[in-house]
Amino acid sequence: MVNIKHLKAFIALATELHFTRAAERVCLTQPALSSLIQQLEQDFGIQLVRRHTRQVELTPAGEEFRDTAEKLVADFEQAIYDVKTYKSIKRGRLDIAVLPSVCSSLLPRVLKRFNSDYPDIRLNIQDCAGQEIINALNEKRIDFGICYAQSDKEVEALTLIKDAMVVVCSDTHTLAKEKSVKWAQLANQPVIAMNKGTTIRTLIDSTALAQDMKLDIILEPMQMTSAFAYAEAGLGVAVLPSSGVPARMSPGLRAIELTHPVVERNISLLRRRGVALSPAGNILKQYLMEAVKGAE
Repeated sequence: MVNIKHLKAFIALATELHFTRAAERVCLTQPALSSLIQQLEQDFGIQLVRRHTRQVELTPAGEEFRDTAEKLVADFEQAIYDVKTYKSIKRGRLDIAVLPSVCSSLLPRVLKRFNSDYPDIRLNIQDCAGQEIINALNEKRIDFGICYAQSDKEVEALTLIKDAMVVVCSDTHTLAKEKSVKWAQLANQPVIAMNKGTTIRTLIDSTALAQDMKLDIILEPMQMTSAFAYAEAGLGVAVLPSSGVPARMSPGLRAIELTHPVVERNISLLRRRGVALSPAGNILKQYLMEAVKGAE
């Protein structure tokens, strides 16, 4: 059966057109090289080289096969290199999906470090709602996700951070001077809540229902940046997760603890149960854990 040794022997002979020099080129004895060429011809059922007393020449079939053999060997060696560099995290790709609030807070500094250390790893980051992240994970479209979820029989969840719901409002708003705001105080306020289908909105709606209160939701942005802009313009108060509040928020905004009840959530790194992360995925996971620990 033809293998890589046969191909390398044939390429050496096609290059040197001399059995002894070709054998030296691939570190074989001359009889061993001759045997490989004979096996190759027998397997193909066609003569590839013509043997003369002092020289060798390729037959038309040998000339045609030379390009194919060189390509096969090059592809084989490239495949070996790719596997080795993948293991050493010198190349590869990571596909992850992350909640928008994490994209705007924790993730940027982690990605900056990762890109600096592993510039040849291609990162594909999707920011999307929690259910979309879980769907992408179950459909094997991403390596891991970061969102609000718990472990189940399909998904393993590793808690990264715990955040709480806060009120964000303009610094001229009547609530701006409060040290904390109770949910009941939102009953008579125009509220900016994230779009339906997001984990933030689900928490807001379920908490309001549990408190037997109806919120006057006037705006439902898809992006947290829009929620901040609406709040700063004085259109209402935004109910957002603390993880999405930047360390350097606009001076025209205030973030205030939301209490009675305090609504917390665990934001976790999710991966398919029983499926190991790639070497690059493990490094990014490590960087995330270190960033979270350093922020405590």
